[in-house]
Amino acid sequence: MYTIPAFGPWPEQNAGPDEEKRLTSAQQSKTSPTSIDREHETGVFYGSGKLPYQTSLAACTCNDFVKRKKPCKHIYRLAMELGIIPLDYKTGRSSGERNEAQISFEDSIALVEQLSEAAQKHIENMLYYTSERVDDRQRAVTCYDLDLADELRTSPLIHENPYPLAEVLSDLSKPNLLILLDAIRREDKPRRSAAKAKIVEWIAENVPMLANELPPCASFSFVEVFDKAQRDVYKYLRRKYDTETDWYTGAEHPAGAVPAADGSTYYFPEDRVTDALTKRGFNRCLNGYTPTKSKS
Repeated sequence: MYTIPAFGPWPEQNAGPDEEKRLTSAQQSKTSPTSIDREHETGVFYGSGKLPYQTSLAACTCNDFVKRKKPCKHIYRLAMELGIIPLDYKTGRSSGERNEAQISFEDSIALVEQLSEAAQKHIENMLYYTSERVDDRQRAVTCYDLDLADELRTSPLIHENPYPLAEVLSDLSKPNLLILLDAIRREDKPRRSAAKAKIVEWIAENVPMLANELPPCASFSFVEVFDKAQRDVYKYLRRKYDTETDWYTGAEHPAGAVPAADGSTYYFPEDRVTDALTKRGFNRCLNGYTPTKSKS
């Protein structure tokens, strides 16, 4: 049972899904305080408006507390930071701080255009896996081209991760994986008949030094402050480099382009992605794109 002085035992006093949700949210890095005054047991949290939230163990200036007069996620987090609620929590940039620090679409494109075409296409490949879902924005992607890896390391949009042992093992066929497993003299290792994923997980966890014997490669993920621009940068690179085939006519055209009313030419949608392509001279549909191939 947790006790917050101004509210008594909590959350058992008013336990329920809403309170559990607030407790869980309070534990996340996105709820990290801007500052904590331990002597006076108060904290400052990034607000959704112009002013930050001023929080104590008795009150908070956020809308949730003002409406309910019950502990909000900021009060819960303050109590965790002060050791009153003995729950683990993650630290980092709050949601507001991350949003404020985000690299703009225009600056992201400028950074991408500093790279070679090969590096840009690798970033496009990374964005294929990361740009669609928010939870995947920092997903790690492996690069086996070491020359390309050296160039990618120079980009402010990218963070390098430790050697991706589990992913490299997953790329091996199961017969080759079993050869490695047979060479490991451990009684607690998985059976040869175990699922490939289970074998990979066990080897990666128990024989990390194996990374020194496997093909060299690098693992990269995007930095947090590139989150918001990812989807449009992916569209930019798709429109710049890729082609699609119209399923009905068989016409090949730049990816993302749509046909004019008569279907004879294709144009990119009028948006900031197309504006960026035009500005940099990469709008393949600027004067209308005539398909290079059609169904016979």
